[in-house]
Amino acid sequence: MNSKWLLPFFIFALVLTAASASFGDECIDCHKDPAFKVKHPSLYNYFVDFDNSVHGVEGLSCVDCHGGDPNTKDMEKAHDNVLAPVKFDQIPITCGQCHIDQRDAFVTSNHYKILETDGTAPNCATCHGAMEMDFIFVTRVKSTCLFCHNHDSGILPEIPGKADYVLNKINIIKGYRSFVNTHAKDRELVAKLNVDYENLTAKWHRFDLTDVEIDTKELLGEYRKAKGQALKDRKEK
Repeated sequence: MNSKWLLPFFIFALVLTAASASFGDECIDCHKDPAFKVKHPSLYNYFVDFDNSVHGVEGLSCVDCHGGDPNTKDMEKAHDNVLAPVKFDQIPITCGQCHIDQRDAFVTSNHYKILETDGTAPNCATCHGAMEMDFIFVTRVKSTCLFCHNHDSGILPEIPGKADYVLNKINIIKGYRSFVNTHAKDRELVAKLNVDYENLTAKWHRFDLTDVEIDTKELLGEYRKAKGQALKDRKEK
C-alpha cells in the first residue's frame, strides 16, 4: 500500500473500532455487573439463566424479546414497556417473531383460541420455560398436560397419554435422524427427511394429536428405512 494512504487508512480503522465499541448493550452491561447482583440478586440470576440459555448462546439480547432501549443508561428509558411483550397472552407473538412455523401451527390450535378469549390456556413458556438450555423431557410435557387434562376435570383425560406416546416416537426419530445425517450417502434424502422432521415438530404445536400421530408413524418408517441404508453405506466405506 502506498505510504500516503497509510495515515487515512489507519484513521478509518480507528473510527470503525470506536464505532463498534459504541454499539454496546447497556442492558447486558448493567445486568451482568457484580454491583447489580448485590442490589438485585433475583434479576441478576435471571440474567445468568438467560446468558446460559439457548437464546444467550445464540447471541440474542434482552431487547430481542423484551424491547426497551439498549443504548441508554437511563433506567426509565431502558425499561420502557419491557414487560408488555412477555405478558402471558403475548408470549406466542413474541416467541413467534423467530419461531415462525411453530407460531403458525399454534395459532390454529384450540389452546390459542382459549388463550385469546380468557388467557388461561398454555403458551410457549408453559412447556418450554422462559429460558431453556435443553430440550424438554417427555415426562414434563405429560405432567404439564395433566394439569388440565385429567379425570377430575373431565377435559379429554386421554390427552396426556397420547402426548406421551407421540413424543416418545418423535424421540426415536431424533435418534435415527442423528445416525442418518452422519452416515447416509444420499444427501438429497437426508435433506428431505430433515425438512419433514422440521415440519412434523412444527405441526406438533397445533396439538392435533391424531393427525400428528399419523405423520409421526410415517416419518418413523422412512427414517428406519434410511437408517438401514445408512448402515449399508457405512459398511461400504
